[in-house]
Amino acid sequence: MNFQKGQSLIELIIAIGIFIFAVSALVFLVLDSYISGRLATEITKADFLAQEGLEAVRSIRDNSWSDLTSGYHGLAISGGHWVFQGTSEDISDQLNNGSRVIEIENIDQYRKKVTSRINWQFSQRAEEIRLITYLTNWQKISVGYCTGTCTPCESFLTRTTCVAQNGCRWTARFRICTGICTPCETFTDQASCESQSDCYWAWE
Repeated sequence: MNFQKGQSLIELIIAIGIFIFAVSALVFLVLDSYISGRLATEITKADFLAQEGLEAVRSIRDNSWSDLTSGYHGLAISGGHWVFQGTSEDISDQLNNGSRVIEIENIDQYRKKVTSRINWQFSQRAEEIRLITYLTNWQKISVGYCTGTCTPCESFLTRTTCVAQNGCRWTARFRICTGICTPCETFTDQASCESQSDCYWAWE
């Protein structure tokens, strides 16, 4: 009789252990799925804000090429138009501790390199999205143009091909390529254009 009671107690302990393990695994899967979904949502939002930054700089360029001064800039809207303001822009209302910085570098008299960078905190780690384009003072010179349709980020299955596409980002944890590829028409120099998959340079 005592042997049977001891055996029943052991079986109960084993059953409880299996139950705890199963519940722990389920909780981990649910949390991991939630975190992955939240990160994907924030990356999409950051991509949008970075693209918006590039569009804002194009708007400033169209208004006055001389406003594209080298250095780091924040963005603001004044009188219904985008303008540079300060050295960074606080976007914490959209991303945790988020900031947007526009960096402008001189290439030559008629060309500028523009980097739109989004930084924010996700959980306890820093995240960053960075998009680059090149702008030309089209009112002064006649150049060729970049055309085609950039390959979507999710089409790339390896890190090398993913990061080679401007606007794409490789997530090592899930081994997937995410982001929004930079449209071909945004590139204003031949080298950058042809480095983007499915983009090619055409002359007027």
